[in-house]
Amino acid sequence: MRLIEVAAADITLEESVATYLFNSQLVTLPGGKMALIVPQECKDTARVWAYLQKLADDHPLIERIDAVDVRQSMKNGGGPACLRLRVILTDNEIQSINRSTLLDDGLFERLNVWIDRHYRDRLDEADLGDPLLLEESRAALDELSQLLRLGSIYPFQR
Repeated sequence: MRLIEVAAADITLEESVATYLFNSQLVTLPGGKMALIVPQECKDTARVWAYLQKLADDHPLIERIDAVDVRQSMKNGGGPACLRLRVILTDNEIQSINRSTLLDDGLFERLNVWIDRHYRDRLDEADLGDPLLLEESRAALDELSQLLRLGSIYPFQR
């Protein structure tokens, strides 16, 4: 394990929160070195970006820093952790995955149709008291679980 300490003198707590710096992800590149994937806010903040460039220069395993715009994911409920999940699977584990859940062009198109049909562009406070919202949400989840061939995974489907 290699620890990298970020001193408060280099990046303030406020800067780290505003840029989601600690929600970054290290990924292994084909040659064995690593890339640090950071939210775009890190690149947009001069002190943080300068720190990250120096970090890459000082650590031989970090080959590059890549900034990714995750604002849309964050605005749609993805949260700042949307860069964190890294799951390494064995070949055997990959073979056991439900192939209907792996994103390809066809699934992307079907999901877009599902989104256009079921995703509201706004939700008002009054909607939360409407029993039809629950039925609408269940219908959307039922259709989604069918689209992904997940079977009956929600209690209301049983």
